[in-house]
Amino acid sequence: MLCTTYYSMNHKVVSAIKRQIPFLIGGTITGIIMNHFLGFAVTIIVNSIMWYLISLVVYKLVWKKNGFTDQMVLLKYVLTKTKRQEIMQRT
Repeated sequence: MLCTTYYSMNHKVVSAIKRQIPFLIGGTITGIIMNHFLGFAVTIIVNSIMWYLISLVVYKLVWKKNGFTDQMVLLKYVLTKTKRQEIMQRT
């Protein structure tokens, strides 16, 4: 039972990360370019808003789902890992 849940969780995490990679790459590239012209503070705000809107549209049109589901899967995965590490450190 535990192995099946672990495999299912890892499969969900991997697929969520695969869907996030284009946005991470695009945000990094545009952030570097915008930082050169606009400065760091403006770049953080403008780039974040711009890529949030792009990802929202792509998720709705391409994957027909809400992007928050992938973020929740990734958050649950990270929280599970940190809780597991805390328990192992106590023993």
